[in-house]
Amino acid sequence: MRVDGFYYTYGDDTDMIEKKWLPDLERKYSKARWIRYDTAIDDLDIASINTDYYANNLFSEGTVLLIRNADVKHAVVVELAKELLESPVSGNALVLIGSSWNKTTRFGKLIKQSFFPREFSKPELKPFDLLDSLNSKSASKVLHQSNRLFDTDMHPLQLFSLIFGHFLLLRKVKAREGYPADVVAREIKEHQFRVKKAQVANRYWSKDDIDNALKELGKVDSLLRTWQYDERMLLQMMLIKFCI
Repeated sequence: MRVDGFYYTYGDDTDMIEKKWLPDLERKYSKARWIRYDTAIDDLDIASINTDYYANNLFSEGTVLLIRNADVKHAVVVELAKELLESPVSGNALVLIGSSWNKTTRFGKLIKQSFFPREFSKPELKPFDLLDSLNSKSASKVLHQSNRLFDTDMHPLQLFSLIFGHFLLLRKVKAREGYPADVVAREIKEHQFRVKKAQVANRYWSKDDIDNALKELGKVDSLLRTWQYDERMLLQMMLIKFCI
């Protein structure tokens, strides 16, 4: 069973992970004291880290332990995590960042059992086919394309961001319905090619459809930021709902 406050995020760019995905946790634990370690350069003293985790601090609400390169010295990280998991403190967190997730190791099995995992990868496949299928409300194609993108390591949050931006574009173009594409492109400072595609898409999308889609995206965004739901499942359910 996953334990609230225990997170593992991994991918091929540690700095990008911190820049893109940690702000959600920083907002969640905005009043906590953050203590950072990097196993590539720091010796992890389990007793000292335990003391930091369980100590009461008059000037903060909780403690967040952030450990980079957690899969480099996974043995000591496993030992530390197991001790903290025996008596987790509400409002505290252990955030591990690594480069990969091998689910057959002790470290990988512990992550699977007790942590909320999140992957960050640089996708090689661009999702324009999915947007084209979404434009025409083709549910079967949308499901197929989303599965293909996820199978090639397209991160759910990257896909969510692109879909959100797409609907913002549809709304801007819909508000200027009847105007030539080049005029609309100049007004909204967008490439004329994208405007033309949005104009075609708006044959299938009413103003209410677009407004409702943006509201749904807002709800899904809130759920994604909790780290408590399967991101892939949430996005696919949302996409299919759009096509109904």
